[in-house]
Amino acid sequence: MKINEYFVKFGWRRNPFTLVVSPEIFIGYKEQREAIISHVNEEQKICLISGPTGAGKTTLLLWINEYFKNSKELKTYYIPKPPKKPKEFVQLFLNIFPLNIIEKLLRKRPNLFTLPDYVRSKLKNSKLLLLIDEAHETTKDALEWLRVLVDQTNIILVIAGLPNLEYKIKEKLETFDQRITTRVFLDHLSEKETYELILKRIQWAGGNSIAPFTEQAVKEIYLKTNGFPREVLKLCDKLIHEAAKKDIEIIDGEFVKQYSEFKETKFEEIKVSFEPKPRTEIKDLPAKQRRVLEILSKHPWLTPSQIAEKLGVEKYKTHHHAIRSVNNILKRLLMEGYVQREARGKAFVYSLTPRARAYFVEA
Repeated sequence: MKINEYFVKFGWRRNPFTLVVSPEIFIGYKEQREAIISHVNEEQKICLISGPTGAGKTTLLLWINEYFKNSKELKTYYIPKPPKKPKEFVQLFLNIFPLNIIEKLLRKRPNLFTLPDYVRSKLKNSKLLLLIDEAHETTKDALEWLRVLVDQTNIILVIAGLPNLEYKIKEKLETFDQRITTRVFLDHLSEKETYELILKRIQWAGGNSIAPFTEQAVKEIYLKTNGFPREVLKLCDKLIHEAAKKDIEIIDGEFVKQYSEFKETKFEEIKVSFEPKPRTEIKDLPAKQRRVLEILSKHPWLTPSQIAEKLGVEKYKTHHHAIRSVNNILKRLLMEGYVQREARGKAFVYSLTPRARAYFVEA
């Protein structure tokens, strides 16, 4: 069966699973969205969104842009790629706030040092919500100038990038880091959110149910992709094409297992070099945090799932609850400077920092 005929069979006007970035079909990350909305409404200065490739950072930024675009007192502007040189900010803001006729006649084009005054004159009493994607690709100097602009104008900044962005800022831009009042991490969707993503995509294409997928198929898709939105879409796209070739109207769990073998996406390894001074002595940490550190002292570079297994999954309501609990513990230990992490494949692995490792050697 041709793929277009397969679409018609289910009432689809288009392929539901193309990698189209659209805020109207955004699913998941409810808590993160609420945190960013509060950040903007409270007129906080800088919000940092971090997460691995394919977690949904771009779609979230576009969703935020759409959410605030009709605000009377807030102008929004989305930047897909950040400037790499400070002087490039001049043209960027001229794109946002073009020169008027008088300014053109008088040649009052701003330079880098007069740019804050120029932005203030254009904003007056209103505010600018600046959404910058792929911020990990910019430079230290560009970020520092961006911080100056935020400090001196009514700009609310939301930047998104890979996890190494946060560590670059912590290590090299202390003043910038101090301005960050909201930190949001995009990990992956839950199994329920994966189901909702597939259903909403199908509805967007014209369908009215999860068909041709069964609930067991969705469960297998979640297990195969770890809930990363981009990987979910890529796998679903492959599955419907395989089903169309074989004229199969029901994609069940076994079909997913059979046809879900695809090349693993290679992500750039992210090494963490920043190691903040611990604020709490290890002996004073809560019992579960100490237990996680003990596990990592004997078994370095484990995933949250592997740590949960060693803690004892049976102690939790479900395996998902166990991993969520471990992730919360690891986030706290990261901030305290006791653990470090690297991205390997589509997952993070964790180990002790040298300082924490020394504690267990001495003990």
